[in-house]
Amino acid sequence: MSNRRKAVLIGLVSGALLGAAFAWVATDSDPDDDESGEIRGVAKLGPTDYFSLGMSILTLARQFGDMLR
Repeated sequence: MSNRRKAVLIGLVSGALLGAAFAWVATDSDPDDDESGEIRGVAKLGPTDYFSLGMSILTLARQFGDMLR
């Protein structure tokens, strides 16, 4: 397997794991814990927060790619 394919495979697996972990945290809420009815945690994030998070992840990937050159 070529180095490029290995890198893509590692990126694919790590991205899937990170996405699954984020989804688990985002949906991990116990209705009995929140008696006030207030929205907390990741559920409070709006579209601009997700956009900022995506841009930060892309910046991190670009910086990582620059380090490997």
